[in-house]
Amino acid sequence: MAKTIELKHPLKVGELAVTEITLQRPKTKDFIAIGTLPYDCAEADARLLASVSGLPESVIGQIDIDDWAILRLDLARIWESYFVGTPYQENPTVEERGETWSR
Repeated sequence: MAKTIELKHPLKVGELAVTEITLQRPKTKDFIAIGTLPYDCAEADARLLASVSGLPESVIGQIDIDDWAILRLDLARIWESYFVGTPYQENPTVEERGETWSR
């Protein structure tokens, strides 16, 4: 299963136009792609996003900060699944996220 996030600020890198990013369900290979980077740095998030989306890091680096903030919420759920063992859900409800607001 996958989750698609429509970008508020579409981008174009070379000939590639990106209007949405689809996150595939994470696999072990996605965490291996991060290498020895500390998990709490932007570069680790960028590598993880590149791996689960299939987009090159050169594209990930061009994502608008507003879209990046939304994508990082989903990346945080992936990290939580990896470190805490919480089952990963592509589309959790507000209650499942433990939030009192929705994006």
